[in-house]
Amino acid sequence: MPRFKVECPDCGCWLLIDSKTGLVIRSECKKPDYSFESALEKIAERKSKADQIFNRAMDDEKRRHASLEDKFQEALRSKDELEDPKRLWDLD
Repeated sequence: MPRFKVECPDCGCWLLIDSKTGLVIRSECKKPDYSFESALEKIAERKSKADQIFNRAMDDEKRRHASLEDKFQEALRSKDELEDPKRLWDLD
């Protein structure tokens, strides 16, 4: 019975195939190199990156708020320097 071994291009498993029938007789898959510790490390990395992005956004928002507050206070101070708008009935 002639048999041959091929590697699956999708998952990387080795398949032992019977050449006469074309059926897979046996498959040998590599165990994934996933581990609980690596998953926890990835989660911790994502969390720290999200915290950094959030903190950066909060700092930007605080600076924006301070800038707008300064502009508002400046506008309040300079309102006394502006002339009062003319009323239409005063033009008669």
